[in-house]
Amino acid sequence: MAEQSAATPASVPQATELPGLVWGFRFDEDGAATPLDGPAALAAMEAGELWIWLHFNLVDERAVAALASLPHIPAAARDLLLGTDDRQRLETVGHVLAGVVSDFERADDLDPRRMLPWRFCMMPHAFISARRSPLHTMATVHDAVKAGRRFTGVLQLFDGIVHGYASALAAVVHEMAIELDEVEDGLLDERETGDHELLGKLRRHAVRLHRQALPLRALLRALLEERPAWFTDPAARDCEQVAQRVDSVVADLVALQERARALQDEFNARQTELTNRRLMLLSVFSAVLLPPTLISGIFGMNVDGLPLKDASPYGFVLTMVMMGVSILALMVAMRRTKLI
Repeated sequence: MAEQSAATPASVPQATELPGLVWGFRFDEDGAATPLDGPAALAAMEAGELWIWLHFNLVDERAVAALASLPHIPAAARDLLLGTDDRQRLETVGHVLAGVVSDFERADDLDPRRMLPWRFCMMPHAFISARRSPLHTMATVHDAVKAGRRFTGVLQLFDGIVHGYASALAAVVHEMAIELDEVEDGLLDERETGDHELLGKLRRHAVRLHRQALPLRALLRALLEERPAWFTDPAARDCEQVAQRVDSVVADLVALQERARALQDEFNARQTELTNRRLMLLSVFSAVLLPPTLISGIFGMNVDGLPLKDASPYGFVLTMVMMGVSILALMVAMRRTKLI
């Protein structure tokens, strides 16, 4: 995958002292990043340099031992970093923030069905992140850092990742809205009954994305409320802006769900109307055929005294005329009583 290929030995050297490290960066006072290998990352953590970013692949079982070797990470934060509970949440352990956030799986097309978690631990001088599968936003931010994007602190990096994820969510919601417009156009066209299968898929995706966006909004609000001592005012403003961005995405998802629900109701009404129309047509046919059926039944009885049996050579023709007249009379009666 792209995220895996981004951390090649040429760009981010791997070291036996820190296995499972996908990439590492050291940031200077201006926010510019330089790559770190395993030994340099350990030395930077020990020295408490300005700040560093280490990203681990938890599929590599040795990453557990590597994370355990990192200094200054509380046990509770390390447990969350290495845990298997994928619920999005934020926990404060002293001056350390740890949590779980979702992201899209790294792929050519963002798929709402493939939302995967990544874990993080934030300290004043280090941002530790870990995942089990390559992720879209994480790889995008990594590429941006390599291209020269600057982050002046760990909170700015976290805000940048979450903002990128919110932008990806907004892009998916926009594509879903375009598809929903097509469904709506089909429903409004009298010749069409709409694409029920696509509408159902869009509703499922909207619900799934909404379930992912709501905990993220709560996480950002909790981050603003549980500010550690090193949480600066500029970082708080950045976090507030990201929270507003997520709020906007949540509002768009709510509106999308409401539209999809309204279209679903319209579709059901259209289907009910079509079914009633067909049943009405069948009922009219059944009612119209009742008099001829009765007449043919009477004349088909094998008894004496039936009219037109022997008195006229035109008995068959007269019987058919009687059937036609009975049909016309019944239709006139139904029309006057507004049954049809």
